[in-house]
Amino acid sequence: MCSNFLANLKNLFIILALISFFSSCKEEESNGISGLFINEFLASNDACCTDENEEYDDWVEIYNKTESPVNIGGMYFTDKPDDDDPYKIPDSIPNKTTIPAGGFLVLWCDKDEEQGVLHLKVKLSADGESVILIDKDGSSVIDSLTFESQTTDVSMGRDPSNFNQWITFATPSPGFPNK
Repeated sequence: MCSNFLANLKNLFIILALISFFSSCKEEESNGISGLFINEFLASNDACCTDENEEYDDWVEIYNKTESPVNIGGMYFTDKPDDDDPYKIPDSIPNKTTIPAGGFLVLWCDKDEEQGVLHLKVKLSADGESVILIDKDGSSVIDSLTFESQTTDVSMGRDPSNFNQWITFATPSPGFPNK
C-alpha cells in the first residue's frame, strides 16, 4: 500500500511539473504577438544615451524573439492605453524598421519625427504612464507595460533571468541584451 501511494504521488508530481512547464511557456508567448516584446525603456534621459543627433531623448527598445526578421513599419506606438490615434511607425524605410532575428531596435520617443523613421511622435513621462506596441491592424496590442515614476538615467527592462519580470538598470543597454 505504501509503494502504491508513493507511485501515485510521483505521478501526481510529474503531472503538476508538466502543467507548470507548459503554462509558463504559454504565458511567455501570450505576452507578445509575433514574438515581439518591449524589452527596455528610459523615460527620463538626461545623460545616459544619445541618438544619432547626440540628443538625450527618451527611448523604447523592441526585442524580436523570433528566428526571422520582423518589420515593425506600419505598426503603432502609444503611451496612452485609451489612445484613439496612436502614432503609426513609418513603413517607408524597411531596412531601418526591420528587427533582425533575436535582435533589438531602439525607438526614440522625442516628438522629432523629422529626424527619421525611428523617432516617434511620442514623449514619455518620467512621472509614469504606459508604453504600448500595437499591430498593423491598429487595435491588437503586441506588448505593453504601465509603469510608475522613473529615475533619471535609470532604465526599466525585462529581467534577463526571468523574462516576465521587470527590473531597473543603472546601466541601460539600448540595442543590446539586458544585463
